[in-house]
Amino acid sequence: MVIDNNVADIVRKIFNMYVNGIGSKLIVEYLNKNQYLSPSGYRKTGIVQNKNKMNYFWNATTVCDMLRNEVYIGNTVQNKVSVVSYKVKKLRKVEKEKYIRVENTHEAIIDKDVFEKAQIIHKERAKKVVKQYDYLLRGLIYCKHCRLANANCIKSKS
Repeated sequence: MVIDNNVADIVRKIFNMYVNGIGSKLIVEYLNKNQYLSPSGYRKTGIVQNKNKMNYFWNATTVCDMLRNEVYIGNTVQNKVSVVSYKVKKLRKVEKEKYIRVENTHEAIIDKDVFEKAQIIHKERAKKVVKQYDYLLRGLIYCKHCRLANANCIKSKS
């Protein structure tokens, strides 16, 4: 792998902002405000900054995935998913202990200390959602107005 110097500074900026206490949503706001194209937008256009108001916006999921990706510290991680059967095209996630991790396969963009700080912060901030109840019809009933499985919809109560 070779570092793309066009976007390496943006990656460093994202990690530095996160380690300095700025959350993923504020990072997304910063990137979109300064018209930086998302990774998919950059791959499609080859343009770093969005001067023509193209619709390649950042989102918090992309930023969080970047913050957890070891490729930025020079590691290659494989075997994250496995095929259930060659006949069925279903994939299943593999436990982290069974990942194939090879360190120092390429030049790092991010210092390992910065990456580790980001992982610690991410673990502290991660929301632990616990289902209190598993309803029989969960996911089968949707709101007529918003088309979401959302019991808190304002319109459905009126």
